[in-house]
Amino acid sequence: MSFAIARGDIPALALGSGVLACGGGGNPYYGQLIAQHLIAEGAGVSVIDVDEMDPRTVAIFTAVMGAPLVGIEKPPSLQALRAAYDAVQGSVRNQIGAFVPVEVGGVQSVLPLLLAALTGCPLIDGDGMGRAFPEAQMCTFLLYGFGPGLPCACSDDHGLLWRLPSLPFGLTLGQIGGTSSLGRFVGVALERAFRRYCARKGGWIYFTVSIDRASLQCTLVRGTIRLALELGREIAAARMRGDDPIEPLIAVAGGRLLFRGRILDVERRFRGGHDWGAVRLDGVETDRGRRAEVLFKNEYLILHVDEKVVLTVPDLITLLETETGTPITTEVIRPGLRVSIVGLPSTPLYHTAEALRVVGPHAFGYDVPFAPLDEP
Repeated sequence: MSFAIARGDIPALALGSGVLACGGGGNPYYGQLIAQHLIAEGAGVSVIDVDEMDPRTVAIFTAVMGAPLVGIEKPPSLQALRAAYDAVQGSVRNQIGAFVPVEVGGVQSVLPLLLAALTGCPLIDGDGMGRAFPEAQMCTFLLYGFGPGLPCACSDDHGLLWRLPSLPFGLTLGQIGGTSSLGRFVGVALERAFRRYCARKGGWIYFTVSIDRASLQCTLVRGTIRLALELGREIAAARMRGDDPIEPLIAVAGGRLLFRGRILDVERRFRGGHDWGAVRLDGVETDRGRRAEVLFKNEYLILHVDEKVVLTVPDLITLLETETGTPITTEVIRPGLRVSIVGLPSTPLYHTAEALRVVGPHAFGYDVPFAPLDEP
């Protein structure tokens, strides 16, 4: 069922998408400010279900590639967004039916909202991850395969970098990515090639890519825009009442409180275009006397409590400031913060054997099995 995002909803969307970002996805603050400027008072952006999209059109997803630390210095650029979008739109003309986020987390959920506000096209209620992940092949679009892919374009703060025009309609390139050996190879090859290119261009670039409705119907993590809005609204309402903001968040998302503590130490290093590190915590309240460690690569990946694996990717590990429910991203986390660690379930699309090869703990170099939220 369709709904609208009004100007007053932007803070809730940014807050909720920050929860789902698992510590990554880029800081949505600057994008939130731009969106509030673009969406006039009383107007709004229409959000539709993928099945409502005209099958004769394509959707556009715009994603930023880069490390969260770099994103602090390079906030969302309307110039970059418009340059790539204009290049793609010039190829498909009036055949753009909607915009869709590549991931719901952080700034990535704001980018398609900005384009929807600029163009009047609707936003699709869903994304390609249901969370944030650090690598392109981990997106469900590439993981299960999508088309047509072209036209696509790449841009940065200075404008258009390159574009690949579309083939004549009626011709296709076939599926890009997929669960076969060749599909997985294509996904990883695209990630590595573009990551190197991203590093040469200053560590922060934008991709604008086309995807058809049939691909979205098979690969989309549905309902995540609505979920982000609900999460943000519940946290904001709890703050206004002076209540614990963590409890309503857990109720809305079907999650679980896993640990409450104070951050003792943060270890981080920048390697291969990503922020790697570990957060160590000392337990407080009912967790007093216990220790926890969260490992991250742009996003939080593995949670240990008293040296036992409690939760792993692809399920969501999010760190929230205990008093306010504010999501704490990996680039700004620091010793002394009091945080609540919450686990949220990931999409079933990530729980298949094929998907776990790409997004499970082993895909990040950790020799531990997948520990889902539903296990004690």
